[in-house]
Amino acid sequence: MIGRKYRLLLSIVACAALTTTGPAVAQDIYTPASEWRSYCSAYLAAVDGDAEASDLDITYCLGITKGLLNGLRIGSQIGALSFGSRLAVRYELDPDEVFKAFQQQDPDQILGICSPVTLNAADYVRAVLAYLDRKPSAVQRPIGEVFFEGLQETYPCR
Repeated sequence: MIGRKYRLLLSIVACAALTTTGPAVAQDIYTPASEWRSYCSAYLAAVDGDAEASDLDITYCLGITKGLLNGLRIGSQIGALSFGSRLAVRYELDPDEVFKAFQQQDPDQILGICSPVTLNAADYVRAVLAYLDRKPSAVQRPIGEVFFEGLQETYPCR
């Protein structure tokens, strides 16, 4: 059984991991949401039966989308565990108990994205494209940021 102290620690770590910003990096090295949007619009056209859609567009969209999904999941686990380890050292908590607490935490809960397990890549693409339709100014931002925000808004954890 996880003690109250460790559940509180886990909550603090999750909040901190989601609100902390990393070092500033030039945004021009990241794919803008507008580029992802154009490729993924072609991908959805193909999913909906358009035989003329470009294979390269489809492959690009799927590669970026799958990479973002995997990156969000793995990155949240690594970041939260790393931050939890730092807190365990600083506040002299039992590192094994902290690690156990993180093993029991669903990575989706850490991210605040609780999508149904039955979703496929097209469902995630549709969700983020709908988000971009609601927030047109976001197309100039890096797709990683926009993808995360779109999924958080569409599939919030309750």
